[in-house]
Amino acid sequence: MGLLGNPSDLYGGAVIAFTFDGFRARVRLARAAGAGDAQSLAVDWPAAAALDPFTLEGLPRLAAAALRRLAARFPGARPEAGERIRLHAATDIPRQVGLAGSSAVIVASLRALAAWQGRELAPLELAELALAAETEELGIVAGPQDRVAQAFEGLVHMEFHETPWRVTELDPALLPPALVAWDPSPGRDSGAVHNDVRARWEAGDAEVRGVMAELGVLVAEGLECLRSGDHRRLRELVDANFDLRARIFPIDARHRRLVELGRAAGAGTKFCGSGGAVLCVVEEPDELARVEAAFSEAGFPALRVP
Repeated sequence: MGLLGNPSDLYGGAVIAFTFDGFRARVRLARAAGAGDAQSLAVDWPAAAALDPFTLEGLPRLAAAALRRLAARFPGARPEAGERIRLHAATDIPRQVGLAGSSAVIVASLRALAAWQGRELAPLELAELALAAETEELGIVAGPQDRVAQAFEGLVHMEFHETPWRVTELDPALLPPALVAWDPSPGRDSGAVHNDVRARWEAGDAEVRGVMAELGVLVAEGLECLRSGDHRRLRELVDANFDLRARIFPIDARHRRLVELGRAAGAGTKFCGSGGAVLCVVEEPDELARVEAAFSEAGFPALRVP
């Protein structure tokens, strides 16, 4: 989940994000046997590169996109011709609420496939393959933040204004007391959220470019707050991050309600990703009970970030 800076990762910006083990995606890989089920994908390895993800639905589509990218990256990789494999994907990550559920399945698929082939993907290589699986194979408008965070795991500061991307791993103990709350009803696809703003960015829109520049300044200050333990100022920056986003992105009324609930309970509150889930940051751990109660009373689930 994004702590500061998102969604500037899609626009050559900088972000701070971290992984959270309250949810997870798992992919199991084995030689194909039996009929399988709706959450599995069976394929003959030589045909993998030609597999069309759009003939599939749900988790198998994501697994197919990952498989195609890895087959293209390592065309001579084993298994032997004619061997049939099955990927079975499972996840408890809430759908379409900005918690990086799609990229989690793709990253898990890539890890499983690479391990089966006896390959070890470096974190940046893994992130780049995962991003390509979504953007090039599935046509989704997406930025690198979630894939880089999942590839490195923990707390990371990322800069995307040049290639190769610059990634700095930070001590997760620097995180302030926090929780995540979300709307259990699925929202919009994250790519759809970005389409209009991306078009404005590419056209040189001054407002969009100005917001992305301000987010960069905010991330730089936030990095210093983390290192110095200034949770009060960090809480203010989290609020500012959402306010900047709201200047250029449409905000769903239910999702804005999540932000309002968190703020009314005294937490700095922003979207974790594209909307539907919020990250709430406080100064002291004992403040989390008040924030958690506010969401519970309104009917929204919440989990503390350990």
